[in-house]
Amino acid sequence: MWELGVLELLIALFLFLPLIRPFVKRLWPMDGLAVLPLLALLIVIGLSPAYGIRPECIPLILYVIILNIANLPALGAVFRRLKNDNFRDRGPFSTGFLLGLLIAATVLAIYFVPSLDIHMADSGVRTHIAQDTGRNRNGRPVRLFLRIYQPDKEKSALLVLVPPAAGSLMTINNLCGELSRRGFTVLTYSRKGIDFPAIGERGQKLSLSPARAIRLLRIIFQGTEWATANTLGRALEEERKQDLIFLLNSLKNRGSMGNLLNENTDRDHIFIAGYGAGGAAAVSLAASPGFAAAHPAVQGIIGLECPILSSMEQEKVKTVGISREEAGWLRFFLANLSNRIANLGPRKVKGIETPPLPEVPAFFILSDRALYARRRENGYMSVQMSFQMSASPAALAMVPGAGPLDYSDVPEKYPLLSRLFSGDATPVWAREDYLDGTASLIINFAAALSQTIPGTGDTAPVFERTVLNRNISIDTNKAWNLTAPGYILGL
Repeated sequence: MWELGVLELLIALFLFLPLIRPFVKRLWPMDGLAVLPLLALLIVIGLSPAYGIRPECIPLILYVIILNIANLPALGAVFRRLKNDNFRDRGPFSTGFLLGLLIAATVLAIYFVPSLDIHMADSGVRTHIAQDTGRNRNGRPVRLFLRIYQPDKEKSALLVLVPPAAGSLMTINNLCGELSRRGFTVLTYSRKGIDFPAIGERGQKLSLSPARAIRLLRIIFQGTEWATANTLGRALEEERKQDLIFLLNSLKNRGSMGNLLNENTDRDHIFIAGYGAGGAAAVSLAASPGFAAAHPAVQGIIGLECPILSSMEQEKVKTVGISREEAGWLRFFLANLSNRIANLGPRKVKGIETPPLPEVPAFFILSDRALYARRRENGYMSVQMSFQMSASPAALAMVPGAGPLDYSDVPEKYPLLSRLFSGDATPVWAREDYLDGTASLIINFAAALSQTIPGTGDTAPVFERTVLNRNISIDTNKAWNLTAPGYILGL
């Protein structure tokens, strides 16, 4: 990603020269310097299509836009071939202030340049468009753009991995490659209108409409606190759940989708993992009555930073507790009016209604924020209750220093977001460790299950465990009757 840093420095240079012009006499005759901010703006316009939304570049982008607006008179004079000496009226204080802002915005952008390429991998990946004709959106069947990462091994278990809606495949691409390199066949997907960005048929990135983007942000930041956002989150979880049902049924029927998997993929050993709403959907689906019997190939599920919004209880709408006949029309009218006014305000999420209890072994991977009571009361309580109350074996991992975005490519691709949404404890993993560490947690969990879930003869996949840091918190519930919790750490 060095070229992104070069472009950011070029933008800064184009803005720097017009700013210092009043104090360098050799630059006074160069009226063409007024065009440089416009060139910087054109580079900025090209950054988003090429590199996606870069949070660390936002201050620099805003600076470029504002400076171009202020530069319009000088730019107009250049195009009309008129002499313009107004730049000499700018004093040292205002110039120093503008230079300070430019330096700060440039340093921020350069410092947080990602160390990983943000392009999607092609080697060892197969793609396919799957159509769920049982579901229609706007008169068309739901289409899933599938990506299948296939390892070069004699036998590999299948991992269905649901990406985070915000970031989508772009933020788990390298994790999928790492899981595949270490033995899993990974099947993941994106959906237009759900994921941001979604991936199109030709590999192009598809954005959400502004309304859908705002809706997604509300789910992420308000879904555990406010009823309206929670309801939107429930709908997103249901969409992910229906996606998983479609994928599992397609794999079971071994139709066209099943033919995409090579012969070394063990369809009798399937794991489901998901981020956010995808993880919550996997937990809810696994808690459906009869799920284990209907899908015996599913060996376990993994939920990564997945508050289960559908299990949360919303404040009830206030209703009149008396009848018109009992209270009389005036008292009833006043009570009804009072309730209507009270219901105009936003309702909150106030607790857990019914936590889903998976019928198969479950593994939850959470931010270290879940270690602290003040955090658990909101988003993490639903996961904690599902973990503790499940009648099936369940484990929970919390890596000190890990934030809610860190169990993916985010620390490498969007380091500023990782820093802004960091964990609370002293980190035990460096930024470059999260890909390998998250893959190791998932593989070690699968290995723990394989100790007690036999395969068919010599066909069972073999998982190679990795030793992890001892400071990672691993909890197990009362139903955990498998290997010791330390096994997941590779101890």
